[in-house]
Amino acid sequence: MNLNLKIEKSIATLYFDLKDEKVNKLSFEVLHELDLILDDINKNRDIEVLIIKSLKKNIFIAGADINEIKAFKSEDEVYNALMKGDAILNKLENLNIPTIAYINGACIGGGLELALACKYRVATTSNSTKFAFPEIRLGFFPGLGGTQRAPKVIGLINAMDLILTGKNIDSKKAYKISLIDDYFDEGQERYKLDEFVQKIRNSRQKEQKTKPIIERFSLIRNIIFNKAYKNLEKKVNKDFIAPYKALKVLKDTYDKHLQDGLKVEASTFAQLAVTKESKYLIELFFLSEKIKKDYEKTSNEISTSLVIGNGVMGKGIIWLLSKYLKQTRIKLRSLDKAQNIISYVAKLYEYFLKSRKMTQAQVDLKLSSLSYTQNFDGLKNIDLAIEAIVENKEQKEELFKKLESCMKEEAIIASNTSSISIEELSKNLQRKENFMGIHFFNPVNKMPLVEIIPNSKTSKENINKMKQSLIKMGKMPIVVGDCAGFLVNRIFLPYLNEAAFILEEGSNITTIDRVLKDFGMPMGPFTLADNVGIDIGHHVSKILNDSYGQRMPISNLLTKVYEEKLFGVKTKKGFYDYTTKQTVENKSIYNYTSDIRVVTEEEIRNRCIFIMINEASRCLEEHIVEDADILDFAMVAGTGFPAYKGGILKYANLIGIKKVVQELKRFEYLYDKRFEVSNLLLQLEQKNLDFKTGESLWKH
Repeated sequence: MNLNLKIEKSIATLYFDLKDEKVNKLSFEVLHELDLILDDINKNRDIEVLIIKSLKKNIFIAGADINEIKAFKSEDEVYNALMKGDAILNKLENLNIPTIAYINGACIGGGLELALACKYRVATTSNSTKFAFPEIRLGFFPGLGGTQRAPKVIGLINAMDLILTGKNIDSKKAYKISLIDDYFDEGQERYKLDEFVQKIRNSRQKEQKTKPIIERFSLIRNIIFNKAYKNLEKKVNKDFIAPYKALKVLKDTYDKHLQDGLKVEASTFAQLAVTKESKYLIELFFLSEKIKKDYEKTSNEISTSLVIGNGVMGKGIIWLLSKYLKQTRIKLRSLDKAQNIISYVAKLYEYFLKSRKMTQAQVDLKLSSLSYTQNFDGLKNIDLAIEAIVENKEQKEELFKKLESCMKEEAIIASNTSSISIEELSKNLQRKENFMGIHFFNPVNKMPLVEIIPNSKTSKENINKMKQSLIKMGKMPIVVGDCAGFLVNRIFLPYLNEAAFILEEGSNITTIDRVLKDFGMPMGPFTLADNVGIDIGHHVSKILNDSYGQRMPISNLLTKVYEEKLFGVKTKKGFYDYTTKQTVENKSIYNYTSDIRVVTEEEIRNRCIFIMINEASRCLEEHIVEDADILDFAMVAGTGFPAYKGGILKYANLIGIKKVVQELKRFEYLYDKRFEVSNLLLQLEQKNLDFKTGESLWKH
């Protein structure tokens, strides 16, 4: 049994405690058990109050069982399962006694839908107590009454905010929007919960919450829905349909009777749950969960660190280490820079203060863990040193030699280089087993992916130790092979470069950016180049060109823009002009382009995306990674490749290897070696396989 009912003095307490599971899930098996127990409660006239609790630590109910949704094959199958689930939650809602969900931990998805079917909800102030409808991130929306009950309880605007974004809120915010009726410290549970029960028993009738007056007018509702739709258009690609469908369900069912609304919700959910987009997102979810567990626990954890380099990346790394490690030391050329670093790091903590995830005292404690040195002093107790200086091989090698001489023997030394070979950087080191690349992505505080790049002698123990630390820091580390650009930059830089080649030929900046943003990328290539810095992009492109030659030439346009010192946002001009309030194209760029041909939108998209597919296939061929799913995950997490498309290789499978090869051959004929088709793609085409069915061609 997963549920256990105890009755004491006319108060029934229903405990959720899934056997052999760390968390409670609202699976169909659990719903069936709940159905039977609700029948028993209905028959028992001695029960006057029902309290629903969890016996899991930090978890109320963490949502539906995603495996069950993943297994659905047809819309009918989904619809019928949801209608059964709805009938059970309706039974809970219609009990003629007060029902209370006591929430001490994560109340997510289906768990929140169950709580909404109770007449009352009370919660603790514990940091683990969070409320969310995260379903949108899996390509659907709440399917057990969430779209119907949430607007009635918290109002339409608040319901849309939770359902369309998947965001988490804490108990204080939940109380403010009337999602819960009371909250208190978990240490007060016995007294406060008893007090709440007495209060509702005495009142015997819950005050009926009414919809906000403003929402009762259809004209005002239409304005709310139209504004929500426009906000979606700005943030969400049109071919990711889940948020748009969710909004339509909220709009179409607002005035419907509950049962009619539930049918619309279940029917639309069923359509979404069997789409390829949803299946892709579920696969990525499970893969991310697997990555989070991909290490062996060790007691010999990293607790102290040193960062050398205080540019944007260096400061981001300093912030990350200060948040999760006991002590972070900063190597400075001049102590004058200390205040600037502290201010930058403090600014990154502002989000945690504003969202009440941390108090000012906690932030101050983290900032006080930072210390400085100009002369490599006080490094004997440091467990990890991370270098984030300029991309200069000789300077890095000199620094690593110095670090080896003044750090303890077992200390890990790591480079945050984005493109220089780790094997090359390790050549002159005495303790190669302690050296690796740890490549963060910018901005460090937001990008989850980290590439770990061992050299040929890096110890498994140190790789494991690094994985454990990064996962505890909320990062998603993947181990990749050593080559110029490693995995993500090697695949992604040709995409940015190709956009510049297309611009040279006669398209325009805005069109290219729009076409690739419409494809699903978070921003266009030129907007991205301006934000990262064209100087950085050009430098990495040069390193890749040195390594891969004719396959990765640098666009003449990119070189010209670099030489003119148009570095993007940092210099107020790049491909765009940022000197006024409104960002516009930098028209001077067209001095370096020629209208030699018309490039169609389809060709823009195919040239930029197919060149990535080609390079991704080479990375599999060369065993930079061996798992196509990991490569897809890396491109989603590291570049923002649209998750609902599953990743670059799943996209290739979808459009067909034959078409990819055909187009690459045509592009090679027109544009030379940079489109030369990889051996792996040629083999896949020849054998009628793809990146899912053909892994025996590259896996050892």
